[in-house]
Amino acid sequence: MRGWIILIVTLLVGAALGVAGTIYGPARVDPYLPRELRLRSRVVEGQVLQKQREPNRVLVKIQTDQGVILAAFTKRVAEIDLLIEPGATIALSLPGDQPVVDDPAIERVKPPK
Repeated sequence: MRGWIILIVTLLVGAALGVAGTIYGPARVDPYLPRELRLRSRVVEGQVLQKQREPNRVLVKIQTDQGVILAAFTKRVAEIDLLIEPGATIALSLPGDQPVVDDPAIERVKPPK
């Protein structure tokens, strides 16, 4: 009888871990995967039209082939303010097709010519 209880508990714990892994796993692993294998993000390249610095965030307006994107950066504000200039070409990793994104991952920045 004890063996069956251990078997059933092991089965239930394994099923719970499997369900939790399929729900929460991709979001945790996605930033560490190579660009070609990313599940939920796409890389969009565009030109910076305008940059606005506020005390706790940087707002960047980017013109892409799909339209205009407004990116709000609230982490590492000073570094991003120095890195991004109007006229620069920037590549962002975006999770979806939203026109407004918060703290997208910056893939690369090419300075204005």
